[in-house]
Amino acid sequence: MARELLGKVLLYDGPEGRRAARLVEVEAYQGRRDPASHAFRGPTPRTKVMFGRPGHAYVYLSHGVWYCMNVVAHAPGDVGAVLLRGAVPLDGFAAGVRLGGPGLLGRAFGLTTTDSGSDLTRSPLQLRDAPPVPPPQIARGPRIGIAKSATSAKPWRYWVRGSDGVSR
Repeated sequence: MARELLGKVLLYDGPEGRRAARLVEVEAYQGRRDPASHAFRGPTPRTKVMFGRPGHAYVYLSHGVWYCMNVVAHAPGDVGAVLLRGAVPLDGFAAGVRLGGPGLLGRAFGLTTTDSGSDLTRSPLQLRDAPPVPPPQIARGPRIGIAKSATSAKPWRYWVRGSDGVSR
């Protein structure tokens, strides 16, 4: 699912008006099989949305500073999510704003944990379809900032080559 999210448009009709950006960097998390996933140890009040229906937002506060957003994405009876790491602004942002990095993306969209659980097909926070990114433009490699584990070197991070919205 992570690769298919590249190129999609994240749209938010929030208190500051409409904002839209094209996704250019994502990372997959494999739930109970992945020590880096928030779902690894089972459901908690914070993570229960990850165990719910795919297509919903899981927003959490990272390091007490950054709101980061995942898209719940898994097969029936499983759990998993895709972290949105970077995007390119399309509408509603000041000139020169950077959306490269999950915290910057969350801050620019004004996300908070109250957005967690939003149905991304029919809430103010939505994912919209867009033309797929051609395979030659897609790069893949290990996730960023994951401590050494059995999954840390897996190529579960995808990004659009040469995009300004990719985290640095």
